[in-house]
Amino acid sequence: MTLERKPPPEAQIKPSEQSSIRDPDEDAGASCYGFVALSETERQLAVQAARSTIRKGTANKTSKRSRLPEPEKHRWFDGWLRAKEAGGLRRLVERTIQLLEHHEEHTKARDRARRPDDQKAHLLRIEAIVCNLTYAVLEPPPTGKIATKLGNGNKGLTRYESKVLGKMMRPTVLMLECLDILAVHKPKAIRGEVYSIVPTAWFRDRVQEFGITKDDFTRDAAEEVLILRRSVKEDTDWASGSAPRKTREPINYTETGETRKLRDGMRCLNGFLAAADIAFLDDGLEPRVDPFERTSKRRFVILEGQPEGFDQGGRLYGGFWQNLKSDRRQHIRIGGEPVAVLDYGSMFTRLAYFEAGAVPPEGDLYAIPGTEGYRSGIKLAMNCFLFDGGNRSKWPKELGVGVGTDLDAESDPSNEAASYEGGLPAGWTVGKTKKAILAVHPALKAAWGRRMGYRLMYKESEVLIAVLETLRTRNIPALGLHDGLIVAQSKAKEAEAVMIEKAVEVGGGHIPVN
Repeated sequence: MTLERKPPPEAQIKPSEQSSIRDPDEDAGASCYGFVALSETERQLAVQAARSTIRKGTANKTSKRSRLPEPEKHRWFDGWLRAKEAGGLRRLVERTIQLLEHHEEHTKARDRARRPDDQKAHLLRIEAIVCNLTYAVLEPPPTGKIATKLGNGNKGLTRYESKVLGKMMRPTVLMLECLDILAVHKPKAIRGEVYSIVPTAWFRDRVQEFGITKDDFTRDAAEEVLILRRSVKEDTDWASGSAPRKTREPINYTETGETRKLRDGMRCLNGFLAAADIAFLDDGLEPRVDPFERTSKRRFVILEGQPEGFDQGGRLYGGFWQNLKSDRRQHIRIGGEPVAVLDYGSMFTRLAYFEAGAVPPEGDLYAIPGTEGYRSGIKLAMNCFLFDGGNRSKWPKELGVGVGTDLDAESDPSNEAASYEGGLPAGWTVGKTKKAILAVHPALKAAWGRRMGYRLMYKESEVLIAVLETLRTRNIPALGLHDGLIVAQSKAKEAEAVMIEKAVEVGGGHIPVN
């Protein structure tokens, strides 16, 4: 097939957050719609009528767009996927390279040999494509396709994207299509979808012939594991009824001694886990679990207007265990053993106490009189106050009021309470909740409304990194969670002692371990 035009640009799908919509200033608001010398009541009616007209126009446009094909959500091409130095996958990569070289020689596709650097990049690109196709055979994508950027040039690539996605990706993919190794599919939607590739029947047979398993894969050592993003709120047209959108922009940060140290630490931990004996007993549930997905990354964040820095956020993401539901973690095996999950108790709130120079009380910090059965809501509310940059007027959409208790959510997935991250009793407004919490935790008043949350996340991540590194030096594989870890049961007591020690040493005080 031929690609007559460039693929359409990807749609930027950005999360939104709730926010109140304000009318414009009185005079400015009236004049922008052409209303002059109206009473307050008349002005309000006129503005509402204009807003309604705009929304109807937007609705008509939306209905027309709804007739267009919806973009398909394919699995993205992983430019960092590689083959281990020995094994069936490495042999398949070498076989593919031989076929491609024979094709170029036979068709006289090249007048001269590639320069050394270009040849190295060419071979790496073929390896990445073969690895992605092979992984799609072993673990088929939901749509059966791999979303692949086939645009020209390196423009737009960041330090977080593999250079195999450069301008030579397109001709390489087309040559592999000529060899019946893959098939290219054009996007069905005009916007929001890119080209995709799928392995052919011939290639699927080769994967089986070479006896390839998931153990044959590895990742490029150059993959960036230190991510910095800026949190930006974009205002939208108030008349459209849309809430401001909050986005995270990747930052191509300046390399320093600090960033090199942070990156080296993560790569050391990742290398240790890559070589460890870690498995997952197939439970037949979806999504499928790949126990060889062990590369963790640290994600840092800076707020709008802040300079580059690595003292906010910093939590670990990426390992297969991170998004596993708690009841599925029992199927993880480390060194052939069942595992234990160790969690810090109320870690975020205790760190806030330490930051305020106070000592948290004994017991459950989320036990607030009048909210028995609503622990999740109190925890979420306290976290909201720590991330707020001022006084909050309403709850986020993730917190439900009067929808049911935690027990309702746990016992019945169809219950309305189960659709929220946390719940509070009916009538518990922001003001009432804040007053009730401060009656138990007056020391936290100094920590609320100061956007302290991201700094506490950093402190939390530093504690966890210190624990994981100490266990690594003792040859104890541990899988990091945000405020805890997973270890073999025989190592649980030793890991617990290390967690308590590092909480005091790095976090600033005693944090119990559950």
